[in-house]
Amino acid sequence: PQRLQESVPDWIEAVRAVVDDYADASVELAADVYDAERVAARVTGRFTVPLVGPPPAEKTESSLRWATKDVWPR
Repeated sequence: PQRLQESVPDWIEAVRAVVDDYADASVELAADVYDAERVAARVTGRFTVPLVGPPPAEKTESSLRWATKDVWPR
């Protein structure tokens, strides 16, 4: 249990990196789909989809700690 608990910070960092990668990919995909829907609907005018970054690191960490609260002590 102690070694498992010691690995938590590394695990959180690794999962956060995956979350960030998927967030970046989903933002790009959503913007592309939105642009395609505008074209399909023949919407006129210019619009640039604002891109957002991944969730804040502390938000991801708190979510991971909440989701695994029964796996190891906090």
